[in-house]
Amino acid sequence: MAKFTATVEGVEEILRGFSRLSKGVQRKYLASSVREVVKAAVPEVKALTPKGPTGNLRRSVGLKLERKKTATAVGLVGYRIKRGGSNTEKGFHAYWSEEGVKDRYPQGRALRLPLKYGRKYPYIKNLINVPGGVGPTQNLAMETWAAYLRSVRGYTGSGKFQRWADRNLPRMKEQLVGKLAANLGKAIAEEERRLIRKKQGKK
Repeated sequence: MAKFTATVEGVEEILRGFSRLSKGVQRKYLASSVREVVKAAVPEVKALTPKGPTGNLRRSVGLKLERKKTATAVGLVGYRIKRGGSNTEKGFHAYWSEEGVKDRYPQGRALRLPLKYGRKYPYIKNLINVPGGVGPTQNLAMETWAAYLRSVRGYTGSGKFQRWADRNLPRMKEQLVGKLAANLGKAIAEEERRLIRKKQGKK
């Protein structure tokens, strides 16, 4: 998953409050704080992501919460990637969209794109049976139709994700500190309830 990371400063006193609680309570409320802040960023990242011909890149935008064995939670927002995954996990081209690609010149005479890719991606289908491509003839079965590209033009990356991160990271840090401060009281109250139930159980 494409991501940005940052540390949160000025929150030491709040974290010391959490450190006095049991690991289970710490993990629960640290994770919920991180999730709330990161989840709110998902629509923003989707809004700056181009839909493209398939829509897969925009659909891949989401969040992931990594829970550590220690009392730590890491929130990731970006483009989900999983080989063989669903349409929400096909953000493989996020890096190219963000960083751009160079012009490509295939080894040999041309890059061959079989018809199956045209069926999968409509924008490639338009290249079939055009000058420079191979179209239907009596001597070629449909499965052999293809488009041939002598070069693939590169493009400059948008850089939108990085600019969004640079612009919004300070705000998200402040939001996270606020969530942690608000959830510390809830965490202390739950810790007390757990201790009471534990004592009552012993009796």
